[in-house]
Amino acid sequence: MARSFVPVLLGTEIGAYGMARAFWEAYGVKSVAYGTFPLTPTAYSKFIEQRCDANLMDPKRFIEVLNRDAGSFGDAMPLVIPCGDDYSVMLSEHKAELDGRYVPVCSDPGVLTELENKARFYALCERAGVPYPKTVRVDGPQVPELPFPFPVAVKPTNAALYREHPFEGQKKAFIIENAAMLAETLRRIYASGYDEGLVIQDFIPGGDDNMRVLNGYVRSDGAVSLLSLGRPVLEDCAPMRIGNYAAIVSYGDEQVYQTVERLLGHVHYFGYFNIDMKYDERDGSFKLLDFNPRQGRSSFFTTLSGHNLARCAVEDLVEGRRDAPVHATDEVLWVGVPKAIVRRYTPNGAAKDEALRLMRARRVGTTLFGASDNHPHRLWNMSKLWLHYYLDFLKYFGHRDLEE
Repeated sequence: MARSFVPVLLGTEIGAYGMARAFWEAYGVKSVAYGTFPLTPTAYSKFIEQRCDANLMDPKRFIEVLNRDAGSFGDAMPLVIPCGDDYSVMLSEHKAELDGRYVPVCSDPGVLTELENKARFYALCERAGVPYPKTVRVDGPQVPELPFPFPVAVKPTNAALYREHPFEGQKKAFIIENAAMLAETLRRIYASGYDEGLVIQDFIPGGDDNMRVLNGYVRSDGAVSLLSLGRPVLEDCAPMRIGNYAAIVSYGDEQVYQTVERLLGHVHYFGYFNIDMKYDERDGSFKLLDFNPRQGRSSFFTTLSGHNLARCAVEDLVEGRRDAPVHATDEVLWVGVPKAIVRRYTPNGAAKDEALRLMRARRVGTTLFGASDNHPHRLWNMSKLWLHYYLDFLKYFGHRDLEE
């Protein structure tokens, strides 16, 4: 008989809720979610206990809090799963200092440095023979000579540090049309106090429906146990949430799966991961954009499609199973915003047609609703969040008529 376990999640945002819901639906177990603040997605949930400390991101406090609580889980195995980039780094760098009863589900710090830093990640792609956008790195406001034409994309290599230095007009990523715009953007970013690198990339043409997002898990023995692919049909439009997906259709593509397995064959990774990529119609390739060392805020689409993410860690670390890898192909529509927004703001085309077909077939779901998690305070908070999406799309996207 397998040993009992408890999910110990690092983070209190939507991604942590999705992981906790996956554990609840697969095993009926309640998760403990640690964070610096009791954020609304995980508050008042029947299957989540929040444990918050304002100083949790301080390494000494992080170790102190978790080690203090190590005995509170009894004989159950505490599986520690990071649900955010900062938590992934924190856990990776300090897992050796945790009480031995904890089982951290993460890679060693050197591995994360190679994968999280965009410049190093693209170097890894080069070694693995995996397509990625042509890229130039800068470490200051001087405009470099570019080996590719405008438009270009500009992104920070250190997203966490970038968020700590807000400035007027700040975006998660910029699409730049000309050299003058590039010079002004670099000036504003570095004037904010951000002092690490930026990558300037050849912008791959196409809209949201050319994007792809992949979820996966690499077992503790180094084998890839699950790959699950999604085709975004709509992205968030708020400036600091650009790149966050609002609707995804799950499906399978063996070419993409083989590409990702080739990449993972060049790095000693362990745990959950999430990869963004974009289809480049100029050469017919899927170019990898970034690697996130955790499941993402939209990763519940994998669980919705019939491949529960929680089972990956439990089968690996609790049950010791070594089953054949799964390449998911099941179709379902995940929505991170109200369905009316998906109908209204998704551009007409094949991706929208597929989303509407899945809605009609009732093969649609979301992370935050559907688990009978019906505490009145939680429903009130989630309703306000849902309303906020309507206001944001109207503000940043503009009005489009709702299709009949």
